[in-house]
Amino acid sequence: MKIAANIADRLDMGLIVLDNDMRIRVWNRWLEQHADTPSSQAMGKPLRELFAGHMDPRIMVVIREALDFGWPAKMSHALHPTPLPLFTRGNSNERIKQAIDITPMEQPDGKRMCLIQIRNVSEIARREQLLRQQARMLRTELEHLNAAQAELQRSELRFRELARQAPAGLFETDSVGRWTYLNDRCCQLAGLTHGKGLGDHWLNIVPEADRERILSSWLQARDSATRFAEEFKLYKSDGSYSWIRCDAGQLRDENGRVQGFIGTFTDITEFRERAMRNEFRANHDSLTLLCNRERFELKLRAAVSGAREIGNKLALLYIDLDGFKGLNDEYGHAAGDTALRSISSRLRRVMRNEDIIARLGGDEFAVLVTDYTDERMLASVMAKISQAVALPINIGPCHVRLGCSIGVSLYPDHAQDAAQLLSHADQAMYTNKRQRKESQQKNQQAAQAKPEQLSNVLPIRNTNS
Repeated sequence: MKIAANIADRLDMGLIVLDNDMRIRVWNRWLEQHADTPSSQAMGKPLRELFAGHMDPRIMVVIREALDFGWPAKMSHALHPTPLPLFTRGNSNERIKQAIDITPMEQPDGKRMCLIQIRNVSEIARREQLLRQQARMLRTELEHLNAAQAELQRSELRFRELARQAPAGLFETDSVGRWTYLNDRCCQLAGLTHGKGLGDHWLNIVPEADRERILSSWLQARDSATRFAEEFKLYKSDGSYSWIRCDAGQLRDENGRVQGFIGTFTDITEFRERAMRNEFRANHDSLTLLCNRERFELKLRAAVSGAREIGNKLALLYIDLDGFKGLNDEYGHAAGDTALRSISSRLRRVMRNEDIIARLGGDEFAVLVTDYTDERMLASVMAKISQAVALPINIGPCHVRLGCSIGVSLYPDHAQDAAQLLSHADQAMYTNKRQRKESQQKNQQAAQAKPEQLSNVLPIRNTNS
């Protein structure tokens, strides 16, 4: 018996022998190490009591069947990984995975005993898990590879069809810039017959005025291995044109050298025209189409800066309509809008192209004369403006007349910057308006003191205040 105990202690597995009452009769050294229980404490105790409810209850069922019916059993670690509370050496928190064989043993007296063999299969389980993970990874990679091959085939077909029907022009060139591929849309945008132009330099389609700029940008992109992006006009045989955006990236060989370019031609005519319209709306008055106040102030600041550099003089005229409020009150805002459009058109006619005209808001206008010389020249300009404003305006049911008050501000005589120029002109305009009202009142008083016979009344309403 002692020899058997020594053999049991040398085995690299746990051995437990239970009698018919499920009391422990054999408890080898392997179990002492992994259950942290010496043999002296385990011998004679019921297995359930020794582990105090910390084991899988299914193992007790299997042991009872072995003792009562002589049924052997194997508890696989795949289904019952940790049936007994056994731990790795030096770590009481890491339970080992176990494979357990339960074997009934017949005794001469007819009673049965139960042999329990416990093997530590933690490493086997870890390797099995690793193999399963690797198998899953290989299966996933194979699926991805098959999917990638299928997608590559679909992509090739898709690219051919997309290149044929793409709304943007697709092209390829060699490193010099000669066409090597053109889709139908690119031929259409470039004005080339399908299949023609291959081998020609793509810059041949660019107008002469833009060619030097585009070529410089192209060479820079090629030499610095950066993307190329430029916009230019393409003229058609009928004289019309379209705006084209060319965007291209490098094609490289296995050594990283640039072998050519692949890119797109996009028709951006509508985008450019919309941008120009939006810019115009942002900088111009929607009713009169003159510069708005913000745009006029920017131009005024620029003009002052330029005049300061070259020692030039500027004249700013601030114009306010007389009688406009009465026109609005009597005939409505539609008539007022008609009058504003008519007067703005007249101002454009009497002023030169280099002069800047703006509607500052309401019935206020401004004119910047950029090459003011003397007072005689300025008086002539003001007379033209007053005469143009005073002409009859057809508002539908009748004609009306308006007048205007004009304030003058000179650079550098009256102010040194744009804000001061505007302020001085505004104040001068109100002074002129007050003087005109006072003069009209004196004339009316004189007419009342010495009445004259009135002539036939013209069908023209004078709304001067």
